[in-house]
Amino acid sequence: MATSRFELRAVMEDETTYDVVADQRDAARFEVQDFGCSARELMSRVATAYRFMAWSALTRRGEIKLKWTEFDATCVEVIDMPDDEESAVPADAEDPGQPAPSA
Repeated sequence: MATSRFELRAVMEDETTYDVVADQRDAARFEVQDFGCSARELMSRVATAYRFMAWSALTRRGEIKLKWTEFDATCVEVIDMPDDEESAVPADAEDPGQPAPSA
């Protein structure tokens, strides 16, 4: 079974960011909400799922005290962070490669 850990970054209206790892506890909590869905249907509700799982993990860890509706109203976005942020940048990003041959 694949790991059920989600490295998430929540960006709030005031530009505060929270980095948190949500796990199967948070995914299960999402699934039982009135607006939640099963794992098979997750791709149709991925934005809501990420937002809810970030909120769930942040409240579970005591990092925020916002209710879900307050968090949802003030959160600008939740993004899935790569395991290693450096891996998000291609290794040759600063090297444009060889110029095109001249005619």
